[in-house]
Amino acid sequence: MAVCGYKTIWKLAKTTTNVKVTQETTTCVLKVIDPEGVALRSAHRLRRRVYTNKGPNFTIHIDGYDKLKPFGIAIHGTVDGFSRCILWLEACYSNNDPRIITGFFVNFVKRIRCLPRLVRGDAETENVWVRAMQIAFRFNDRDNMSGMNSYMTGRSTGN
Repeated sequence: MAVCGYKTIWKLAKTTTNVKVTQETTTCVLKVIDPEGVALRSAHRLRRRVYTNKGPNFTIHIDGYDKLKPFGIAIHGTVDGFSRCILWLEACYSNNDPRIITGFFVNFVKRIRCLPRLVRGDAETENVWVRAMQIAFRFNDRDNMSGMNSYMTGRSTGN
């Protein structure tokens, strides 16, 4: 079963080869090569990874949303990995400024009066101070998630 759909394969063929191919041709070829994968994707029944979390406030996922930037609105938020509850959702003029995002994080920590064991964010520049603060706050803890292990960097789509 192919992991990607026809648009991804069509874009790859367009950018990496000299072959001119239409999206319709790519769809037809995929139906022949990978009928099971096409059926799963068209039925929206892809197998997703199993996500487990040990409890509330164990892992928080932090990310920004840039789609409203043309209108002067930048959104940044955090979700609890266990309950999927929104911990904070803030709108301001920029979500690329690390000082603003760190301010949101510090206000959150002050409000709940404890630290999450693990913060998961992307590798963008807006989260560098949050990463540094989380590592510093948890540096002297004596568990397997302390210090450098208390911040996990991943793709934005995985957050």
